[in-house]
Amino acid sequence: MNRRVVYTRGGPAAGVLTVIEEPEPTPGPGQVLIRTAAIPVHPGDLQAVEAYPEEAAKPVPAGVEATGVLEAIGPGTHVTPGVTVGGRVTVFPQPGAWSQWVVADAGAVVAVPDELSDEVAARMLVNPRTTVMLRREAQEHPAFGYDGLLVQTAAGSSVGRLLTGVSLMHNLALVDVVRSDRGAAELRKRFPGVPVVATEHPGWEDEIRRAADGRPVSVIGPVLVRPW
Repeated sequence: MNRRVVYTRGGPAAGVLTVIEEPEPTPGPGQVLIRTAAIPVHPGDLQAVEAYPEEAAKPVPAGVEATGVLEAIGPGTHVTPGVTVGGRVTVFPQPGAWSQWVVADAGAVVAVPDELSDEVAARMLVNPRTTVMLRREAQEHPAFGYDGLLVQTAAGSSVGRLLTGVSLMHNLALVDVVRSDRGAAELRKRFPGVPVVATEHPGWEDEIRRAADGRPVSVIGPVLVRPW
């Protein structure tokens, strides 16, 4: 049997999510079967549950990303390089990923390198994609120019840390903003030389101005993702 997390109405996740049992699925053409090992819970997943607009006629599967072991490949299905039966894979986007067994579109499945844990692999697709989109939006903003500055809020999140690293690779000037001194210390250790401002003390706005050192603040990036 397959255990799956579902909901039939919107609301706080703790009150509306439930687990059902159903027959183990079988992959068809263009699909693969994954036995899940790690499933991330993104804030966006919970927001989708809370914002569900009406009572569902049948259970709505929850989740969009998972990592696990590839158990079967559907007939006539082409898979990406490195994806083999018995190998570790991750998938995104995959509606209904909060499940013991997932039938996924083979085109959304990629192999997991041996050096990555299941926990890291379970979020290795959506976070980097989000990071690339944010970096492009910032760099392509008409006000950014060569002397502009990116001020990044929630910089201690998984996506925030990735965006800092990518910005450094692309020579984009930025100031990272976090809530606490502890978070600021962690970022400074990870990215020496990047200005980091904690908002737990009064006057943090002036700290950002000093860190900008006269450069225009062209883009402010609110990264609405909590650390995993």
